[in-house]
Parts: sequence; C-alpha cells; structure tokens
Amino acid sequence: MAYNFPANGNNRIHGDYRPLEHKEGRKLSTAEIMRVAGERYIQFSNNHLDAITMFVHPYGSSLSALSTEEANGADLAYLLLTAAENVTYKHYDRASRSLTRADSMAFDTGNPVQRVSYYFAAALRERINREMGRFTNQERGSKGLTSRSDLDTFYSSDQEIPLCKVTQLTAVQTVIDSVAVDVKVHIIDLQIRSGVQWTTLMQALSKRNSCPLELLKITAIATTDREFIEETGKRLQRYAEFLKIPFSFKVVFVPDMKDIKQELFDIKTGESVAVYSPTVLTTMISKPERVEALMRVIRRFKPSIMVVIEVEANHNSPSFVNRFIEALFFYSAWFDCLEDSMDRNNQYRVVLEKNHFSKGIQNIVATEGDERVTRHVKINVWREFFARFRMEETQVSTLSLSDANLALQAQCSRENSCTLDSNEKSLIVGWKRTPIFSVSAWKFD
Repeated sequence: MAYNFPANGNNRIHGDYRPLEHKEGRKLSTAEIMRVAGERYIQFSNNHLDAITMFVHPYGSSLSALSTEEANGADLAYLLLTAAENVTYKHYDRASRSLTRADSMAFDTGNPVQRVSYYFAAALRERINREMGRFTNQERGSKGLTSRSDLDTFYSSDQEIPLCKVTQLTAVQTVIDSVAVDVKVHIIDLQIRSGVQWTTLMQALSKRNSCPLELLKITAIATTDREFIEETGKRLQRYAEFLKIPFSFKVVFVPDMKDIKQELFDIKTGESVAVYSPTVLTTMISKPERVEALMRVIRRFKPSIMVVIEVEANHNSPSFVNRFIEALFFYSAWFDCLEDSMDRNNQYRVVLEKNHFSKGIQNIVATEGDERVTRHVKINVWREFFARFRMEETQVSTLSLSDANLALQAQCSRENSCTLDSNEKSLIVGWKRTPIFSVSAWKFD
C-alpha cells in the first residue's frame, strides 16, 4: 500500500516572528524584503487570499526606512504576490499586467531579489500559458548531472556554501560515529554526486589504531549519469591509495528505482552497512511505489544506521498559492545564501541558479499532477513515513554538532546567517531564520 504523503499547506514559513528590525547599516535579507512586500500586500489588496496572512506576518515596517534597493525589491515582490493572487482567481489579464511590470525590474544577473523574482515571474507566466492552453510541453533535459559543469558545480557548492558544508559534515560525522569500531565498513550512497563527503570518512578511518580498517566499500546507486559516478569512484580510489586504506567502489545502476533488488548489492557477512540519503527520497514522493521499493530493500540490508538529509519545506500543498508563497520564501533564502557565499560572477553560482533552482521553481509554481515532481515535505512527515518500516530516530552525532558549529564560525561571515536548530533528535540547518535542510539518523528495529 502506497504511503499518502500529506499535502497540507498549514505550516507557517517561519516559527520566529520577532518584529522586523532595520538597524542603520544592516541590509535586509532577501526573505525579509519578501516579508515587507507581504505586509504591503495585506494592507493594500482588497481581496487578499487567506493563505497570504497564513504565511506572511505583518511587521508594521515602513518603506521609508528602506534603502532604494530594498524598496525596489519590495515593490517587485509585491507585483509577484499580486500576480499569484490573480492567477488563483483566473484573472489572467491582470496577472499578466503585473508580470509585465515585474519584467522591467527583475534580472537573472541582478541582486538576489531581482534574480529570484526573475525565475518566479517566468514560472507564473508558464502557469498562465498552461491554464489558457497556450503552453506546449518541452523536454527539459535529463534529471541527472548532464554535464561536466554540473559535476563541478556540486563539488564547488559542497566546498563553498555553508549550508551544504555544515549539513554534509553533520551527516558524515554521524556515519563515522556509527562505524567507529567496525573493521569492514560498507557505505550505500543513494546519490553520491562528487563524493567529496567521503574523504572525511576516509581520513577518520585511516587514523584508527585500536581497530585497523580491513575494508571500506562504497556502493553508489545511480539511475542516470553512470559515467560521472564511475569517475567519482576513481577519484575516491586514488584518495584511498594516498591514505593507504583498503577500498572498493561499485555502481548499482537501475534506470527505474522500482526495479531495485537486494541481489544487486554485494553485501558480505561481517560488513557494517550505513546508508546515506542526501535529498534523494523527496524526488520519489510523486511516485511512492519507487520510494517504497527502495525502503523495502534498504531494510533487508539491516544497516547499522541510515542518515537522511532532506529539504525542510512544504512544497507539496495542493493549494497553488500556499506552494507559491512557501517556495518564494525558501528560494529567497537560498539566493541570499548564494549571494553571501559566492561572488556575483561565480560560474558555479550561475549554474546552480539557472540549471537547478530555476527548474525547482518552475516545477512547484507552473505544474500540477504527475508533472509536479518537486514535492518537498518536512521532517515530521518523514517521521510518519519511516515509522511504517519500524525505523527508530536516533540522535545525530554530538561530535557532529560541535564540528558543525566550528564550521559555522569559520564559514559564515555574517553573524547568525547560518543557523542550527533541533527538532526532536534531528538537526535543522537554516539561513537567516528560514529552515533549509533537516539531518536525521535512523536505526532499524
């Protein structure tokens, strides 16, 4: 029986609604500018949607206190909210007029507000065209890495973006702690990409004296891009040789995850199995039979631990406007993070925004039904799902939390930019009060 992932839109964007402060010399974040726009929307729209008041808290801010750039950003976001309202009521001409005005203010090479608005405006236009029967579906390319540029981009983001580095560090340290005394370690990575995360594990295993490592085995599951993943394996092999640790790498290639089988994995007696799942389960929410098949196979491995990184957002609401507003705040935080972490002209930032984030925005805003595959849900939903497989949540590594805090101090140039919060036994990594990732660890009953 397939699990029905809840599609409710009743969660607020932020749990912290402290008054918006605009101290002299401090720029508002991209998400804060969106909140100012939300307040203006509430004040001046005659028929504003209830969903707006659900997701945007009125702060009593004044545009007069903003810089010219911030005020222009709030004007731009206001146009997006107005367009989204009119799309909901099928007032397409009015929505198009708002988007035409937004087009003169939004640029994919501008500041974070302009860039994120550029992609949301494009997605709204596509939704209008779809609903009016003027859209011809186009092939958007592979869902995989597709190019050397993509592979290099993920490697760069793992190294340069605090959100990614802290999340990854916490997850990998939790794996390290779980195999601390095991001499045969088998990692099953559900989405390995650059594989840079496992160099930290290799370093830790190479330093053990009390229980020398006999074998580190990494099995990477792939549905696309087999050649890129094999290249990742070769790089990890060279690094293992440098550290003088016994190592093997295998790719399990399954074009469709529903066909995954235990027999495809070479799991030997005496191996301690750890499963690493970085933002991959969410890609199968729209096709629950695939995530069900994967979880049944994983359970048969009897892993010592399964570490899960997922997007901490609700992009699965059946309500268009709820999804739109949640996504607007979420991606605003992401674009703000990229602005702080990477140079404006950084080629990898450009690839992330144009090739990856833009597709997520387009899918959440413009599509419905089977086409809508970007359906992130929050940690409470995953808890309910994992409970069906008799999985018990365990505390993420205490050492990993300490290391994550050190990494924050080293990487986050602005005070309180990257934040760590707990949700029961899981870690929530956010950017300027907006949750972005959850890191959770699970044992099997």
